[in-house]
Amino acid sequence: MVENEEIIVLDKSDLTILSMLAKNCRTSYSSIGSEVGLTSKSVKARVKKMLRYGVIEKFVVRVNPAAFGFMIVIVIVKTSNGMTKDDVMQRVKQLGDLAYHVHHMGRTCVAALIIKKPLDDIAIQSLNHLLLPASVVSVTILEVHSVSINLSETDLRIIKCLVLSGARTEISDIAREVGISEKTTTRRLTKMKETKILDFSIQCSPSVMIGYIQFAIPIITTKFHRRSVLERMYLEFQANILYSPSVIDSEDRLTFVLFAENVFTVDSILAKVTSFEGVKSADAYILTKWQYYDDWIVKEIDKRLQQRPSLMYGSIGINNTKYQ
Repeated sequence: MVENEEIIVLDKSDLTILSMLAKNCRTSYSSIGSEVGLTSKSVKARVKKMLRYGVIEKFVVRVNPAAFGFMIVIVIVKTSNGMTKDDVMQRVKQLGDLAYHVHHMGRTCVAALIIKKPLDDIAIQSLNHLLLPASVVSVTILEVHSVSINLSETDLRIIKCLVLSGARTEISDIAREVGISEKTTTRRLTKMKETKILDFSIQCSPSVMIGYIQFAIPIITTKFHRRSVLERMYLEFQANILYSPSVIDSEDRLTFVLFAENVFTVDSILAKVTSFEGVKSADAYILTKWQYYDDWIVKEIDKRLQQRPSLMYGSIGINNTKYQ
């Protein structure tokens, strides 16, 4: 975030840009411009400004853990005096890799932990002991979207390139790094999105969105109503949605992050969501921090590539340029 300068004030166009990038951060600036009535150059300038001020912290590649044989366990923790939420996350990470963590207003926080097998009673007791004097509110294992195809070496290298070079890396640059054609790169990326292996979003800082409240609404639905609830959310709250449900969500859950100007709007939106047919439960949490992690992705890809020595000719030559 820029220091010693005026704060950034987001207008309606900025919010629409954020919403479109959160739904798919690889959306072209020209496509966004057509939606908001701006030139691609103007959109790019606004995005760069939001990056500079920290409104957009980074572009994110979200990878379905099921593609690597993992599950996600959601741990909700209540902190206590003398123990911060960041302390909680450092302790949770001792049990495995994190997909993301969230801090709420108040004393609760959420860790999405990547695991290979369900936690048994002993593991849960160990977690409770590890987090003392904080307390575990709940532990939920998500049934993430199943994956119908196996990842090829090309797929693995494409994902690694996107994670290390940036989620907005150009197709031509991915193709050059991986050593394949642009046509193959486009085809494989499209396939991985269609089969719910990956999607693209952004990480925004709630503290920098001055004048707006970021809040999460996790929704539990019946599997039969999941699609209709998803469509209803977009129909009713398109203008308020910041983060869309992703490949990380399970088949009976939808997690939306929205923004509003005050708590009365938050309460009104929650009341309407809970009235939707097929919604078993929903709640609202005002966010103070949302952090994605991709260490587990790179580690797992490297492990798999090392198991295919005949197909790999050294490590990928990634430069660390961030494409914006």
